[in-house]
Amino acid sequence: MQTHEKKRAGLAYLDLFSGIGGFRVAIDQAAENADIKSHCLGYSEIDRYALTTYHANFDTDGEMDLGDIARLGSESDIRRRLPSFDILFAGFPCQPFSLMGLKKGFEDTRGTLFFHIAKILAVKKPSFFILENVRGLQTHDNGKTLRRIMSILSDELGYATEYRLMNSLDFGVPQVRRRLYILGSRNKTVLSELRLKDISWRKQPIYRTAWHLLEKETDEKYYLSKKILKTILAHGSGKYYSRSEINRLIARPLTASMHKMHRANQDNYYSDDFIQGVFKNGVVLNGTTTKKGVRRITPLEAFRLQGFDDSFPKNARTNGVSDTQLYKQAGNAITVNVAQSILGALFQNTRFLYG
Repeated sequence: MQTHEKKRAGLAYLDLFSGIGGFRVAIDQAAENADIKSHCLGYSEIDRYALTTYHANFDTDGEMDLGDIARLGSESDIRRRLPSFDILFAGFPCQPFSLMGLKKGFEDTRGTLFFHIAKILAVKKPSFFILENVRGLQTHDNGKTLRRIMSILSDELGYATEYRLMNSLDFGVPQVRRRLYILGSRNKTVLSELRLKDISWRKQPIYRTAWHLLEKETDEKYYLSKKILKTILAHGSGKYYSRSEINRLIARPLTASMHKMHRANQDNYYSDDFIQGVFKNGVVLNGTTTKKGVRRITPLEAFRLQGFDDSFPKNARTNGVSDTQLYKQAGNAITVNVAQSILGALFQNTRFLYG
């Protein structure tokens, strides 16, 4: 474990399956709040559009671009290639365990990528790690998959571990989004003192409801045609019945496929009279407007729902990232506020800081 003084000189982290860098935003903010310097040792991502967004928002000069971690090689290769670091982040592929996916788990090659994370932890032994995945991991194969993962992390790798299903709604963003966070510490007392179950968002939310983050004026391309609107508002039938609803104050979970515009029982849509309305006593009083359209959320609004600063998607767009990719990226991202809350609590822990 590094000393407190060394950490203040530079706490190093590894950003695996980095996507657009949600964990990186979170640790940079949490470290700054705690007066701790942090730096990224290296990152891994194979989606070229996500990498464009990552590079548009972070200075990666001198950092290791690890690419596909499945190609890192043997334990001796990892030992040789990777310097020591303090924290590992990994939002490892969720499709094998997702409620929307096929739930193949470790049978899916993407599911086996967890074992590459485990290999890096075994060799480099960082002080702490945070893993993130969909809530479906909890129940996959009747819980056997999660028990196997926890057994590897605890029994085979020697980490004290804890996990919690955390809802973004509880962390200052108006979106229901339940994700599983798995924490591990080499110091056995850090997690018990961290009290993961008690961690919460302690700041005023930037956006109290989804209405507060909606853009009042936006491009016509986000509006639904009359033809598609009928489909979007359909409730479905039979075993596929699910009530469609627009103008939700608390947004539905963002999905990586929202650019395909699913029905309003899955994705988020808002009408002009709602957008131009007035928020009073916890409800929106519809406004008067000549426009009577319904639109999907914009990429900027999607990023706001995930706790990102407005400059983040704007920087990506300036570098040629399309709306389709921005929607996908927002849907795949971690909610920054959740990770920032965990790290903020960690950086207050003297046992983590002093070892």
